[in-house]
Amino acid sequence: MASTQEYRDYILDQLTGLEGISCRAMMGEYLLYCQGKLVGGIYDNRLLVKPTASAVRLLPDAPRESRFRLQPFRRRKEALDPERVAAYRSMGWRLVGKLGGVFWVWRCDDPDAPELDTDPVVQGEGYRYLKRRMIFRTVACGLVWLALLGLLVFTVLNLSLRTLLRQGSWLTLTAAPLVAVSLLAVLGVQLWLDARNTWRLWRTLSAGVPLERPKLYRRQLRLGQLVYAATLVVYTLNLMISFQNMGGSPSGWNHAEDILDRQTGQAPAETVAVSLAELDNVEPSWFSAERKSLPIAPEMYDSRQYAPLPEYGQVRAETAYYRMLTEGLARALTAELTENRAGFYDNLPAIPLEPVEAPDLDGFWWAEEMNGAGNADQFAVLRRGAQVLALWYSGPTDLRTETGYLTALLDP
Repeated sequence: MASTQEYRDYILDQLTGLEGISCRAMMGEYLLYCQGKLVGGIYDNRLLVKPTASAVRLLPDAPRESRFRLQPFRRRKEALDPERVAAYRSMGWRLVGKLGGVFWVWRCDDPDAPELDTDPVVQGEGYRYLKRRMIFRTVACGLVWLALLGLLVFTVLNLSLRTLLRQGSWLTLTAAPLVAVSLLAVLGVQLWLDARNTWRLWRTLSAGVPLERPKLYRRQLRLGQLVYAATLVVYTLNLMISFQNMGGSPSGWNHAEDILDRQTGQAPAETVAVSLAELDNVEPSWFSAERKSLPIAPEMYDSRQYAPLPEYGQVRAETAYYRMLTEGLARALTAELTENRAGFYDNLPAIPLEPVEAPDLDGFWWAEEMNGAGNADQFAVLRRGAQVLALWYSGPTDLRTETGYLTALLDP
């Protein structure tokens, strides 16, 4: 952050009692002179005084602007040579400690003290162990990145559209891809930067060029903070998705809205559902209906109804209606549903549905199996354009004779 003119004017106003005070701007900061000699400066809206002997004597307790340097280990478990510590101390550098088991941290309060290891050959020897560690980390991160990419591709290729529709939410379908892509992007950029910096560092030192001290460290620090903030946002979204997906509903449709009127026991008129009153001329004794909307399926309904039928027992009908965003998605969903029981109890041994003649539909598929009560369970899938209707029915009526009624449930 560059110093402001207001702060500069404030400092100069405080120094009006001294003679020969002047100020010169330099790279967004200001140098202070007294009778032509540099005595300090204004940096990041701070007044810094040059630590001369007289300044140290007059301001013994004032905090100093110190320099810190990182010196890499030359081997995995390195013990500092006492002679090396004494030599650096004579140069004005004092040992602070270790950082991450990789660097020695040195501090210097004397602005005129020489830098550590200015010889590129010595620097290259010092960075040899660090290079091996960076290469190992780069390779390890690369393998992790490839594994995550492979997992993402595998998940996308093996993702069940029916499962996504029944268990997904708007947050899942919008934030989950962002989470995955952002995580891979952050890791990929970090991997590329590590590899590039390692190569540049070693090439520079091998060419005998001394290392330059970074000047725009604050900009690099802010960039790192932005990366960490983006990563935090990504993980927060991931947690939100995880917590949201913990919820469920009796129908198995997560994040669905119950649309049944508790007073009348009826669903809204726009609900698409098979009626036992139409199939078996009997009013249901139990009825449930839910509605859901997703980016790839703007309109979805799930309904269940049961009713006692004399001389038969209990009849039931469960309907799942999907209005997909495109006809291609409807065809893909139909292909999944017709593989086994129209998507109901598809964890059981497969019973594929067979096509049935239905002139007014783009497809009608049907299958039948006997249940434990000795009655027939029928499964049907209908498609018209971008609409898909999946039906599980247990009752005396043959669904293949009700193509006209079932077709009327789907908009032309």
